[in-house]
Amino acid sequence: MTRHSSKGNPSGPDAYFSPGQMLVVIDQNPRMRDELARLAACSFRVTDFPDVDAAVARVTKEPAAILIGAGVPASGRTPPIERLRKHPTFGRTPVIRVGHARPATGGAAAADRVPDAELALPVTSHDLIRRICDLANKAVEGEWDKLPKGPRAALSQTLAVFSGIRDLVGKGKPIQFKTVSDACAPVLDSVRQSGHGYIFEGLRSHNDIWYVHSLRVATLLALFGHRIGLDDESLMTLASAGFVHDFGKTNYPEGLSSKMDALTPEEKAVAHNGHVLGTADYLRQHSDAPRAVVMVAEQHHERLDGSGYPKGLKNGDINDLARMAAIVDVFAALTERRSYRAAMTPMQALEVMEELLRDKLDMRLVRLFREMLLQAV
Repeated sequence: MTRHSSKGNPSGPDAYFSPGQMLVVIDQNPRMRDELARLAACSFRVTDFPDVDAAVARVTKEPAAILIGAGVPASGRTPPIERLRKHPTFGRTPVIRVGHARPATGGAAAADRVPDAELALPVTSHDLIRRICDLANKAVEGEWDKLPKGPRAALSQTLAVFSGIRDLVGKGKPIQFKTVSDACAPVLDSVRQSGHGYIFEGLRSHNDIWYVHSLRVATLLALFGHRIGLDDESLMTLASAGFVHDFGKTNYPEGLSSKMDALTPEEKAVAHNGHVLGTADYLRQHSDAPRAVVMVAEQHHERLDGSGYPKGLKNGDINDLARMAAIVDVFAALTERRSYRAAMTPMQALEVMEELLRDKLDMRLVRLFREMLLQAV
């Protein structure tokens, strides 16, 4: 799904940008299009059309997936799904038919008329988004095979470990931290060999929000540390800490991470405890994680003016590696789409950090981070 340039490793500030993915909805009924768009809006930028011809004429970039109503008419003599399959923009895009299933007729083109999945109505937002993401992610992960060896290993190994950690956290079972450091080793290798841009590119179309955020933070931290000359042990600490710093979020109550409105005070308490105290406590009790990794996970939301959490630490009480993690975590979050806002560009995110968070983040490190992003790769 992600296309890779023949010019080599992606570079420049936009390589660090993770915009929201587009979803195409096709249905004759405008109310149905509006309803499907509403259900998917917390995770996707939705564009809708009454028929396949309109979608083919207007959409020029491959979307994450296509939702198509069961009653969408044929394009001339060509069935609608077959028309989508044969078009270069949509040829590899997962197609989900929403409504009553229609069995394909026989013949050579029958396979081209079968959707990748069927969803019966009514459907919840959670079920719709989960089905879209599962299909879209398989397509994205298939494209990783085209990447160079190092970035390909970084993506595939971290995804496998992240999925395993999510299961272990959910069951309260311990993790062997060597699995995390082993998965992060190709990330460091990619950074040292200037192949990290491929990692960011491979993540751009992936829809597992916490996996994408975790690996982006891990890669950016490794790159940041490498650019300012940290030793190998510190680089591994940064990469592995960045990778696990938020995994408490994978245990959020259903709906909390995709809520459209502002969180209530009670929900904020659940979110803070879940992903900071919860992560740090889990690492202490259920893993052999290095002390520095636990410290970064515990302090990445502390702020120099004492306004952070969970302990309200100030200035010199906050570790330097945690200060770096705070900067990278904020930048990554701002340049990723969330249910309540669009993604910022890298330059917009840096402006917010330098203007609105001046008293909260280490500005010396922020300036170094900016220089790192602007350097040619």
